[in-house]
Amino acid sequence: MLSSYDIPDPFQTFVAKKYANYKGMLYDFFAKEWYLKTACCGEELYAPNKKTMTKIRLYHTRNECLNGY
Repeated sequence: MLSSYDIPDPFQTFVAKKYANYKGMLYDFFAKEWYLKTACCGEELYAPNKKTMTKIRLYHTRNECLNGY
């Protein structure tokens, strides 16, 4: 007998396939937050909104990865 956990959600499957190779900021509808994998070091960053994500990304890139370029 199949349970509801065995049947994949079509919306989640569609979103996962559509943005599989996308580079840049993504909005996760289920967690309700922005997600970004940095290009400089590959670290994953999370933020509640796009403005905060931009600030976190700039701080991380300038101060943590490039040591205060």
